[in-house]
Amino acid sequence: MSESHATCLFTEGRITLPDQYQDRTVNVFTLSGENAPAFNISRDTLNDGEALPDYISRQLALMDKHLKGWKLSLREAAVLGENFVHGECIHASYLRDNQRVFQQQAVFNSADNHILVFTMTGVEKIRDTDSQRFQALLASFQFNT
Repeated sequence: MSESHATCLFTEGRITLPDQYQDRTVNVFTLSGENAPAFNISRDTLNDGEALPDYISRQLALMDKHLKGWKLSLREAAVLGENFVHGECIHASYLRDNQRVFQQQAVFNSADNHILVFTMTGVEKIRDTDSQRFQALLASFQFNT
């Protein structure tokens, strides 16, 4: 199908989007009964002529402006799937209802300026085992064919 008639696949099925619609869905994955971090996948697009590092810097400036207590602790390289796409991983925290929320976000330009953002968020400081789960999730990525 053409870009103007994109097929959207999701857990329960698939739909064909009307002309010029963009997929901006967010998938949220949680582990019930435990205080484990949640994972989500969101989508966005680059502005015309924008490179991925510039997009990430723009988004970080927005988070700093709009999230109380925003603290960026690390910005590093990230890989999606079996070396399919290279991007960046952001380690940060912010305050929500006076409680610190910790997250890692891995951002990738998957194709044609379509951005995929993988986020792990928790109310406890992210442990090494959490980071390993997040890296395993990123490594498991495969494109639909």
